Amino acid sequence: MTFSKKISRTIKKTFLKTFVWSVALYGCETWVINEKEKRSLEAFEMWCWRRMGKINWTERITNEDVLTQVGETRPLIKAIKRRRWDMMGHVLRHDEELHHTIIEGAIEGRKPPGRPRNSYISQLKNDVGFDTYAGLKRLAEDRDKWRAKLKTL
Repeated sequence: MTFSKKISRTIKKTFLKTFVWSVALYGCETWVINEKEKRSLEAFEMWCWRRMGKINWTERITNEDVLTQVGETRPLIKAIKRRRWDMMGHVLRHDEELHHTIIEGAIEGRKPPGRPRNSYISQLKNDVGFDTYAGLKRLAEDRDKWRAKLKTL
């Protein structure tokens, strides 16, 4: 019998969340995630759960069944949104000119041809359901409302 068979499932989940996801999500507060990257992150998350449960992909077990077996939901994307939201609340409440210049995209120069890239601010607005950056900034000024909105993410 190997050592890994003696480890309980709760300890394996703790190891996974502590050691694997902390490395995988390093710097995720600044990521702009499109649909393709979101699917890749969700696939990585399911790969980790399957490895932890020793479930082979050829066994044809659905992702929902794997999640019920390990007793988890899909927390990876929610964690990224929560971390992004925490950092942006901090940045928007402070009046530092460089941060606002970078975040608002007020950099001089020509825009490249083609479709505009998904911006960080537009992703934050979509996460919360806001239409304008000014509304997002007004919400950041009130910490209680900002934290209440964080709980809904």
